Amino acid sequence: MGSRMQTGLFLIIGTIVSLIGWMFIYPGGGGPDSTAAENAASLMADPGLSKLGMLMGFGGMGAVFIGLLNISRKMAAGEGAGASYANICAILALALVIMGIFTIGIEWGVTEASSSVTGTDLMEISMSGNTSFGLTMGLLLLLLGISIILEKNFHIVIGGLAVIAGVISISSIAGFPMGGFIGWIGMMLVALGLGVQVLRSKS
Repeated sequence: MGSRMQTGLFLIIGTIVSLIGWMFIYPGGGGPDSTAAENAASLMADPGLSKLGMLMGFGGMGAVFIGLLNISRKMAAGEGAGASYANICAILALALVIMGIFTIGIEWGVTEASSSVTGTDLMEISMSGNTSFGLTMGLLLLLLGISIILEKNFHIVIGGLAVIAGVISISSIAGFPMGGFIGWIGMMLVALGLGVQVLRSKS
C-alpha cells in the first residue's frame, strides 16, 4: 500500500469509525454541561461498551491525525507558499496523537476503577485536557487551512472550512461551550474532503 492510499484511508475510515464510536457507542459524552461524576458513572455502568467506544473514538481520531500529519509533512517538504504553516501543523498533529493515547489510558482506568470516587477523580483528569485539546486542534485546522489556501494543492473550499472550524474550535476556550463540538465536526468534514481528494489524486 502506497503512502497516498494509506493517508487517504486513514482520513476517510478514521473519520467514519470515530464518528460511530463517539456518537453511537461511547456512553460518557453527556454534553458540555455534564460533570466528571456523571461521565464516570456512565463509563463504569457498562465497561465493555465504554471500551469499545473508546477504541473506535480515540482510534479513529488517531488515524485522522496521522493522516493530517502525513499531508502536513508532504506540504512542508515541498517548500511551497504554505510550507512554514504546514511544518507547524505536523507538530500539532503529532501532539494530538500523543494526547489521545494519554487520554484513552486515563478513561480506560475509569472503567476499571474500584470506586466511583476514584473513577470521578480520573475523569476529572481526562476532562481537564479538553481545553488544551480544543486549542491544539483549532490551531492545527487554522494553519492547515491557511496552508491549503496559499498552496492551492487541495480544493479551496476545504481550506476555508478548515480555517472556520479552527477558529470555532479555538473559541471554545473563550466561553463558547459548543465550539469544541462544532470544531470537531468541522475537522471530520475536512478530513473526509482531504481523504477523497488524496485518493483521487495521481501524485
